[in-house]
Amino acid sequence: MLKKTVLFLFTLLALAFTACNPTRNVPQGSYLLDKYEIVGDSNVLAKEKFESLMRQKPNRKLVGFIRFHLWLYNKGKSGKDSKFKTGLRKIGEEPVILDSLAIDQTKEQFRIYVNKNGFFNAVVSDSVRYAKDNKARFDYFNKYNQAIDNFKFFINKNIFSNRFDIDSSGYSKNKKATVEYHIKYNQPYIVRSITYTTQDTGIAKTINGFQNSSLIKPGERYNEEILDKERERITNGLKDLGYYFFTRNYITFSIDTAFGNNEASIFLYINRINENVDPDLINNEPIRDHQTYRLRNIYIQTDHNPKNPSLSVPTDTVVYNGYNILTTGNGHIIRHSELTRNIFIKSGNLYLQEKLDYTYRKLQELNIFKFINIYFTEVPIDSTQDKYLLDLFIQLTPTDKMDLTLESEATNTGGNIGLAGSVSYRNKNIFKGAEILELKFRGGLEAIPNFNDSVDEKKFLFFNTYEIGPELSLSFRKIPFFNISPYLNPKTALTLGYNYQYRPDYIRSVTNFSVNFSGSPTKRTRMILTLPEINSVKVNLSPGFQSKLEALNDPRLFYTYDTHVISSVRFTYINSNQNLTSNRNFIFFRINGEYAPKLFDIKYNPAEFYKLDFDISYHQNVNKYNNVLFRLAAGVGVPFGNSTALPFEKSFFAGGANSVRAWNARTLGPGSYKNTVNIEQSGDIKIESNVEYRSEILRLSNGMIIEGATFVDAGNIWTLNEDISRPDGQFQFGHTIEELGIGGGFGLRFNFSFFILRLDAAVKLRDPSLEIGNRWVYPNQKFGISDVTFNLAIGYPF
Repeated sequence: MLKKTVLFLFTLLALAFTACNPTRNVPQGSYLLDKYEIVGDSNVLAKEKFESLMRQKPNRKLVGFIRFHLWLYNKGKSGKDSKFKTGLRKIGEEPVILDSLAIDQTKEQFRIYVNKNGFFNAVVSDSVRYAKDNKARFDYFNKYNQAIDNFKFFINKNIFSNRFDIDSSGYSKNKKATVEYHIKYNQPYIVRSITYTTQDTGIAKTINGFQNSSLIKPGERYNEEILDKERERITNGLKDLGYYFFTRNYITFSIDTAFGNNEASIFLYINRINENVDPDLINNEPIRDHQTYRLRNIYIQTDHNPKNPSLSVPTDTVVYNGYNILTTGNGHIIRHSELTRNIFIKSGNLYLQEKLDYTYRKLQELNIFKFINIYFTEVPIDSTQDKYLLDLFIQLTPTDKMDLTLESEATNTGGNIGLAGSVSYRNKNIFKGAEILELKFRGGLEAIPNFNDSVDEKKFLFFNTYEIGPELSLSFRKIPFFNISPYLNPKTALTLGYNYQYRPDYIRSVTNFSVNFSGSPTKRTRMILTLPEINSVKVNLSPGFQSKLEALNDPRLFYTYDTHVISSVRFTYINSNQNLTSNRNFIFFRINGEYAPKLFDIKYNPAEFYKLDFDISYHQNVNKYNNVLFRLAAGVGVPFGNSTALPFEKSFFAGGANSVRAWNARTLGPGSYKNTVNIEQSGDIKIESNVEYRSEILRLSNGMIIEGATFVDAGNIWTLNEDISRPDGQFQFGHTIEELGIGGGFGLRFNFSFFILRLDAAVKLRDPSLEIGNRWVYPNQKFGISDVTFNLAIGYPF
């Protein structure tokens, strides 16, 4: 009954969206803008840029085809008005009515854009297609009426007393229109030459260097965006040569296209101060060269109070390595050596914009200041000192030194409901060197099925599993014994932790210690060396569970649940061009390499293995409300020495909220092995890929965003060597593709800005554990609600 109810609700939902007349509130004689098309050579200019220039766009669509917001608005306009319907209209979106003025404005924007890209002779036109009456829609709805009649069990239960009818009369006039924008580019203009000139005697000495590295290349198509980037490059370059007051407005271009052969000569001119400016606007001030500026005094106040400046008047000054460090007498927030190590501007040096930007960034990364204000003042010129000097002022407002954080969450791991919480204490400047000391205690409860039903479970409420564990970490912004430049952002982190896990089948205690050295050679990259990482894992099996393992006679399972020690070295490389301040496309790439030799002669089994894995994802923004994400992940681990398999903590798993979501956590694979026992499956090799399309559904007044998602996941794990207890689980090149498990589904994301709650529902599309030839689940099998796997998680899956 439940399955039929859910199927009915899904059918009813589809009918609601499909049967609703989207043109219901379109005035007579007007048309709903159904869609637009851009007709032209798609290989010339990016379609995405044209879309951003549109002055009128159709109503947005959820997951690419459902006008959900228009549907909400129409529901809010139908029938008697109420507060609820008023709310629907506010959340929804009015129908976008075709506007000829908006079409003309869009054409003008397109024309300007193609001209800026060198197509000076381009022609932009439009045409409008109006939808005709479509009698087929009545047949379409009649079919749905027949489908509703088939739900006889609902009629028998008197849920429906009459036939479910759909009003199709609204479609007697299909008031929809499609706008086509036609772009005929014609031949573009090519850069013939680029010439740099200036009358400024100082800048003239460096102008050849700028021209030799110019972004504007002869022989390439004229592109105004490149000209703008060149203007910005020269401006930044001059600021890095000491020209503090220089701005991009001093750089002008002139274009000569008088050659008659679609060629353009570009002249870049760097103006002097007051040059080419109306004298009346500058009170007839004389034209003069730009000047370079040097730093005279540098003042740093570490306890500035922006809310009450009267309390920020410095009463104490310390001169340290040429810096004037000021306080109000309450003591110094940070050691002078650590503070000045993160300031890259020196007294007596030229003003350099690059070093100023880097100083600001490094002070932010100390994480002990909540406000940073940097400004310059020009030193008045007199006969007793040099000309063109600046004083630098750095005002720093400290954040709270200590904080206490309480966190709680509901968990759902593979369908197992649980609760978890943590309390953490953090001191962000414990030794006055921006060191961060954190003490964290975490606990969790979970209800899981045990492997051996005969085990006498200990329960708290209905939870039969719990774990607790403290963790102590200390991080500081340098690497001991090495004089590494602050430009590389060096950091060291020491972590000591303990975790106690009680389950009905076993008790596991894990003690770990690690030292991480990290650095960022560029803004996009980060490298982490973990040397060493030591994990001591002690496992006590219940008698019943041990008997089950012995009955299965699986050496790999024995090893998984055996007491062991892992001492390893790990290297991680991360590269990402994500910009959190913009909504542009980005790529994220991560690769890990790990080596675990036998370092200690101890009685516990030392795990020995090599492991390599990577993860790459591409995030593409379709438009303001929609984006699509692609991910590929793979890895391999090779045991050696006394080890016959990877330890449990280092193994690969498939299935779960952040993997192939149609399978419960760690239940997919290995290979085409059919998992008939209720036990987690691990492997030595993993391949996984995911595609997810996300659409914004609602943006509430409190800032919360509700997103919808549709996704397809594929992946599996395999063993390197044959495992007789898990037949068909070994990796074979020729069978890899056919052994990928594939699942798909839909989900919701509740974005509260400070965290994201995610709910996904997925079904298996291809199951590698089924017989060859019958692995595609549909149409070979019937679908039911029990085939849906639900995942509740925190954060995006990737």
